[in-house]
Amino acid sequence: MAELESEKQYGPCGKFSTQRILTHKLRHCEKPARNLYAPVSRQCFQDLQNVSFQCLVTVFSSDAFTKIGVDPHVAMTIPSRCHHAYHDNP
Repeated sequence: MAELESEKQYGPCGKFSTQRILTHKLRHCEKPARNLYAPVSRQCFQDLQNVSFQCLVTVFSSDAFTKIGVDPHVAMTIPSRCHHAYHDNP
């Protein structure tokens, strides 16, 4: 029963805060999150593979992300930009 209660306390990013995901998992995605035309690095692409979509939405819309000058609408284009850059080109 204690396990179920602790699981309910987790947010969209699991046991990690959005700030921790931003600083540790998505730090390579800052430039493409600011600029629609900035290339998405392979490291950003790899980092995104380890984060759930629900967590991405939460992080990209967070106050921490907007405080560093990120436009959430531009940030949400990163997954599709990764797909085009790393899946469409052999």
